Parts: sequence; structure tokens; C-alpha cells
Amino acid sequence: MNKKFWLSILVIGLSLILLIGCSKKTVKENEQDEKVTLKMLIAVDEEVFKNRFKDQISDAFPDINLELMEGNPADIDQLQELFAKGEVPDIITVAPSVEYIENLDLLMPVDELIEKHKFDLGIFREGIVEDLRAYDPLGEGQLYGLPIEVSMTAMYYNKDIFDKFGEDYPTDGMTWDEVVDLARKLTDERDGIQYKGVQILNWATNMPYKQLSIPGTDPETGEVLFADDPRTKQYFDLLASIRDIPGMQEVDEDKPDGFHENQQNIAMWVASATHLPLIAPVDGFNFDMVTTPVWKDLPNIGPSAVALSFNITKQSEHPDEAFKVIAHLASPEGQKVLSRAGSPPTIEDTTAFDEFGSQIIEQYENNYNARAPFTQKLAPVPPYSKYDESLLGFMNGKANEFLQSNEDTVTFIRKLKDEYETMVKEMQGKE
Repeated sequence: MNKKFWLSILVIGLSLILLIGCSKKTVKENEQDEKVTLKMLIAVDEEVFKNRFKDQISDAFPDINLELMEGNPADIDQLQELFAKGEVPDIITVAPSVEYIENLDLLMPVDELIEKHKFDLGIFREGIVEDLRAYDPLGEGQLYGLPIEVSMTAMYYNKDIFDKFGEDYPTDGMTWDEVVDLARKLTDERDGIQYKGVQILNWATNMPYKQLSIPGTDPETGEVLFADDPRTKQYFDLLASIRDIPGMQEVDEDKPDGFHENQQNIAMWVASATHLPLIAPVDGFNFDMVTTPVWKDLPNIGPSAVALSFNITKQSEHPDEAFKVIAHLASPEGQKVLSRAGSPPTIEDTTAFDEFGSQIIEQYENNYNARAPFTQKLAPVPPYSKYDESLLGFMNGKANEFLQSNEDTVTFIRKLKDEYETMVKEMQGKE
């Protein structure tokens, strides 16, 4: 064989080596370019999803594509329809319950992922992680997600009404008794308008109740416990003291009551902290906020609240990447983004508190007492009972009913006990 032949063989061999090398390089580059797509099921629209979650995750993890999965996580029927189509989220925002953990077999514990990724649970505010563990419906104290947002409340007040009546503005740390006394002074008719001192109607009616951490039912037997607890009467006595202020129950159908809307005749309004960025844009409305009123023997204790946890589903093919997402959202960096957008932060970080709602309210010149809700400690969550899952909604509805009635507290509580005992029996009948 001549030199020309061997030279041809050498060239072909080198070409093959280069081709294989280039192929491997191309495959590697394609693998690097390929993003992991994670679907999050949360009840928000595309704009809110992009603003709060998608954009910051894209910046933090260029290799992760976070997509919104439209639907309501709390709608079991809707979830089952999605599952039937083979559509299962990687991340879902729900309160862990027997329905999601056992019946749907959907949620996975994340303690192993927390340890694997060396995530520090110590960044969260006092009681938040403990309450989530206490809320494990299986009684094993496991975490099924990380707490990303927590419901916080405040008391807003209309400065113009206080000025009209010549009363000093409310301050942080006021007790319910002090607020009721102040409300009496601010409930009167002036210039054809019936002013009302305080309003805790609608979903906030059970805020004083949630500060008392009253056990609802026995988790083993379903025995109704709340009705015989003296703190329940204490709560309804407070509602009665508000209800019975002269003029408080007067209703004008042509001029509905309202704090920042309608005729703006409510002086003090207990509501969610998330209302701050919604109220700030109201033209010419002169208001501020202080801490939620407290019980005299429970100073600086706000209403209990189980944080909204972002959970990873058992069916996710990318649990590690999903954990990276929720861990980032729980980090100081992620929490500040969410706080700016109006989500109350779960971490113990005053800079995150200072950012609360600023995405909207920084457009206005007023300096609100936005840190007020975060200065209170959350009341402990009562021991978990599967029979309590309907209790808070039940109590809230009944409290509103009580405020619009003339019944005495003892009679009303006795009726509540009978009604909830019937509900528990119905629950047990379905077991």
C-alpha cells in the first residue's frame, strides 16, 4: 500500500473523530439549552402570575420555565377533571388536608428536600412553620410545602371622620375594649350622614375569635368543644358590645355603608393588610392603618393564620427543580418581590415589611404605617381536627348573623353548638 492510501485513511479517521466530537458538543449544548417546564396551579390571572412569580423565577433560574396552570386549586371536581386529562401541576397552592394528601394522593412531604437542598427554616417568622406542622392532617408534623404568604390584618381608619368628631387617631396596640369605647364616640349622625365607629363585618368578623386560639372539636370523637369554652362567650360579648352601640345597626339602602367606598362613613375598619395597595389609589381618601386591636390579656397577639404553602405534587417529574422555585419564593430576595406586589411576607425581615405594597403605594405621597400588621405575633393555631375544616367559615357566617340580630350571647352559642353537632354527625356519616 502506498503513502497516498495511508494518508487517506488518516484523514478519514480524523474526520470521524471530529464528527463524533462535534456531535457530542451539539448534544451537550442542546441539553443545556433545554429548559425544564414546571406548571403551577394557583388562582391568579396571567398578569399577576407574571408579576409575582414567573419573571423573578426566570431571572433566578434561566433553565426553568414556570407556567401558569389555569384553575382553582380548591375546586376538587375541577382538579379531578384536569387529572383525567393527564394534566397535573408540579406546584399547587393549597392548605394540606386529608382530601389532598390521602384521597387525591397529590401532596408530597418536603422535609427530605429541605434537608437535601440545605434550606434554612429559621428565616420564617415565629410560629409560621410550627403552625404548618401542627396543621398536618395526618398528625405526623410533616411539612407539605413552604409558607410563601400569610394572611395578616390591620385596622384602617378614616382621618377625616376623626377630625370631624375631634377625636385622636387610633394607635398601635389598642385593645378591643378601647376600640369599642372610641367607636361609641364616633357613631352619630352629622350633616345627614350616619357615621359608624367600627366595622368588622364580612370575612374579618372572626378576627377577634382567631386571636383566642379556641379548640374547635375533639379530633378523635368529634365532640364540639368551642361552644363550652368561656372564651367563645367572651368573643360574642365583644360583638354584642359593638352591635348594641346606638345607630350601629341603622341601614340606609340608598346610601350603603362603606370605608373607602360608598359614602365613606366608617371610621375604623378591620380588614386584610392586602387592602392597603387597593385603597391607596382612591382619590382624595385620607386614611392610615394601625395594628389589629388585641385582647387585654393577649397583648401584641394578632389573629391566627395558617400560611399559604406552595406544595410539590407527588406526580411531578422535577421535584428538585420545583423545590428550587418555592425555596426562591420563600427567600429574602423572593419575598421582597412578593411583598412589593402586596403579598404579606412570611419571613422575619423588616426590609421585606417595608416593601409591602410599595409597587402601587409608592406612586402616592402618603407614608402609611405599612409595617403595623407585621409587628404582631400570630396567635397559635388550635390543635388540628378534621372536623374543624368547616368551622372558621361557619363561625364567620354566624358571627355576621349575630351582629345583625338581637339575640343574647348564651342563647346564640347554644344554637351554634346544636347546629355544629349536626354538621359533625353528617361528616362522620360519610366516613
